[in-house]
Amino acid sequence: MILLATLAWSFAGLLTRMLSIDVATAVALRALAGGLFLFAYWLIRRRRAAFSQLVGVGRVGWIVVLLSIVAQAATTAGLFLTSVAHVSVIYATCPFVAALIAKFWLGEAIPRMTAIAILASICGVVLAVAGATGSSTLLGDAVAFLMTISFAIIIVLSKAYPGLKILEITILGALFTFLLFLPFSSTKGLDAWNIGVVTVYGFSNMVLAYLLFLKGARYVSAATSGLIVTLEIALSPYWVWLFFGEKIDTLTFIGGIIVTAAVAGHLVLMSSRPARHAHT
Repeated sequence: MILLATLAWSFAGLLTRMLSIDVATAVALRALAGGLFLFAYWLIRRRRAAFSQLVGVGRVGWIVVLLSIVAQAATTAGLFLTSVAHVSVIYATCPFVAALIAKFWLGEAIPRMTAIAILASICGVVLAVAGATGSSTLLGDAVAFLMTISFAIIIVLSKAYPGLKILEITILGALFTFLLFLPFSSTKGLDAWNIGVVTVYGFSNMVLAYLLFLKGARYVSAATSGLIVTLEIALSPYWVWLFFGEKIDTLTFIGGIIVTAAVAGHLVLMSSRPARHAHT
């Protein structure tokens, strides 16, 4: 299930490249498609209590809704404005960004191996961004950083407030993202092909992958699921290279390898720590 979820997430860049509509329209329609599919799922689960539970997410929940709007919009916009490889490399650092935020916000200690992985991932991202050419790519990298920070803050808030209703928050975030970007969207180029692609995009990335990951994560360790999801870093740029010939510059390639190694190595080492302690 986690592997299928990872595959679904990895097609985000490819589906974005298949669109011939503007950024605002893509952001709005992707959010609408994903939000409606998730809302339908929510209605089936909750039925009469669906609406009351949806708006009753609490004060912190509404803060996370705002962060979700930023993250959802930046996810699509970043893929429009920079290479899929850059977005993948930058977003892969999300767990480490969350660790840094938790350190300064919640006072959580950062283990030595996590600190080393953070430094390595920073080096990898610096290399990847150094390979950027053109103002649009640099803007896209900045948007990808905004997406990563938003998701990282959501992770930290989820730890600080375990009772957060993430599914309801995701639905609200998607629907409000649609409403916010609707005035800036356009019907230009909005044919059956683009509507079909953006619908598949919203369903596969926001619904299918989300639900598969939640189900699958129950049966394996966090480290195992994390390692599987790390495959997205390699798969996302691969699809756009295979179908659209979008090449990866040397610095981004090297940076991607460093970040992937940092994430995978950190997960392996962290998952082996309890076993060593138990043995001693």
